[in-house]
Amino acid sequence: MPDGERTEQATPRRREEARRRGQIAISHELISGLGFISGVMIIASLIPMMYHQLSLILITFIGGMHRSEITVQNLRDIVMDVGYKLSLILLPIFGIIFVVILLVGFVQTGFLFSSEAITPKISRINPFMGIRRIFSKRALIDILKAIMKLILLGYLGYSFIGNISTSIFSLWKTSLSNTFRFTIDNIIRFSQQAGIVLLAIGVLDYMLQRREFEASIRMTREELKEELKETEGDPLIRSRIKQRQRELATRRMMQEIKKADVVITNPVEYAVALRYDIKTMNAPIVVAKGARLMAERIKNEARRWNIPIVVNPPLAQMLYKLVEVGEEIPPKLYQAVAEVLAYVYRKRGKVV
Repeated sequence: MPDGERTEQATPRRREEARRRGQIAISHELISGLGFISGVMIIASLIPMMYHQLSLILITFIGGMHRSEITVQNLRDIVMDVGYKLSLILLPIFGIIFVVILLVGFVQTGFLFSSEAITPKISRINPFMGIRRIFSKRALIDILKAIMKLILLGYLGYSFIGNISTSIFSLWKTSLSNTFRFTIDNIIRFSQQAGIVLLAIGVLDYMLQRREFEASIRMTREELKEELKETEGDPLIRSRIKQRQRELATRRMMQEIKKADVVITNPVEYAVALRYDIKTMNAPIVVAKGARLMAERIKNEARRWNIPIVVNPPLAQMLYKLVEVGEEIPPKLYQAVAEVLAYVYRKRGKVV
């Protein structure tokens, strides 16, 4: 697979850089769909109150027209009064819709302010880049979405009117108030159905936006390697540092062997050096351990310092697997280690 292909998932750093540039997954269709349907639902829940308020507004308007002579000043006062009462009805609705839109946007993007997104760029006023954007994949998708909305809403409106056409033709037999209620109720019903369609389109659009966003921030293997170098350093240098650390740790461990009381071996696979000071230690500690070549080095160092080497395969294997360098042996090995130390001390003529 070529290195230039974007096959790797974006790292947290790449995502943060994209967010800083204002490059995020956000669906304006979802925002408008939720805003529209929330507004419709609010209006539907307030219809009884709105009937009363609208009736009062009509009475105010018609009464004002009949009570006094029509002048510019009177007409202005009537319009101002009607406008004020309408605002008392509509402003809370618009306020709630605005809050819903903000919440939907926040859920999609979180708190985001990108100065780069509003920084003037020559490419934005370049006519060739503008033409390129017009015929881009994104523009084509937007056109298809608009066509889909037009078709779905057109079909919905056609079906809805067809279902209530009989009732529409019989409205001339009813009172004006009933006609008004019929009109408002059916507008609300149609708006609710249209809102569901817009919401469904918004959800699909968000999924598409999310997919496109993830694809746009994918990384090539080379980019991933470069980022790792920048954030964690060159892998070659890191491996050399780790190797150097291992060498220093091994050197310190080998220097501790001369203080050991005994080296217990497998005899060829494992070697574990133990030290015990009854005055300062609660239990023997492992000062060095190793397998295969390292085990040979430990034994050679023990011979150099005349440290006793005891062959005890089961104990050597358990010490190697259970105890790290610098740690005390576990209680379950006390008896076995005590027997080895007693043997070594007797051989040396040391009294414990």
